[in-house]
Amino acid sequence: MKSASAEELDQLAMLASFDLSRPDNRVEYDVWLTSSNDRALDFLQDFAKVDKKFGDSVLMTPRYKTWACPECDLKAKSEHCFADGAYCAMDTHHAQLSGRDILLEDLRQMCIYKHFYGDEDNRKAFWDYIKSVHQQCYGSVNEDCSRLAHKDNGLDFADT
Repeated sequence: MKSASAEELDQLAMLASFDLSRPDNRVEYDVWLTSSNDRALDFLQDFAKVDKKFGDSVLMTPRYKTWACPECDLKAKSEHCFADGAYCAMDTHHAQLSGRDILLEDLRQMCIYKHFYGDEDNRKAFWDYIKSVHQQCYGSVNEDCSRLAHKDNGLDFADT
């Protein structure tokens, strides 16, 4: 087994909380990620199989990480932020990606999640889209790649 480098350990965070007061007897969990993080997409792609087995006894909610940078200069805000620095993203491993492209893909994934995940019969669409984006958009999460992933999964880009 390969041991993790210090850089890899710095990029991994896990938080577990066990709140047992669920009147619907359903386990709810959040996954924090960004669409440019390949490890998060690897995890989601693998975890889709587990989620399918759980069926409607679980509720997974993706949470997309952003940061605020109101003090950033105008160039940085125009490349990596929205709302005058209130919502920013940046990927140091894929320098060619703009934070705006990352944020827009995060929003597309959230829209697909909200549109399909709540219905057990249709939630596979969310997982299939994540898989397509992960396989096709490595290092280039942008509108063109998203349109291709939508097409490959029979999704209407304008609808989601």
